[in-house]
Amino acid sequence: MKTHPIKSDQRYTVTLEWCGDAKPRYVARFCGEWIAKATTYPAAVMLATGHRLQRNGAPVFTNQPV
Repeated sequence: MKTHPIKSDQRYTVTLEWCGDAKPRYVARFCGEWIAKATTYPAAVMLATGHRLQRNGAPVFTNQPV
């Protein structure tokens, strides 16, 4: 498990932490600030990657009811 999963931006980290759940979770952070938590390492990396893309101006798509 890499602590800095985004090679081009070392400000992102993913670590296994106790968050008040029954089991420890993988926590994604940007400059030490909480982004989100996930049950698996790959899911936390995807959360960090999505955060980075949004910071770089990528559009955010959400499910809209019809």
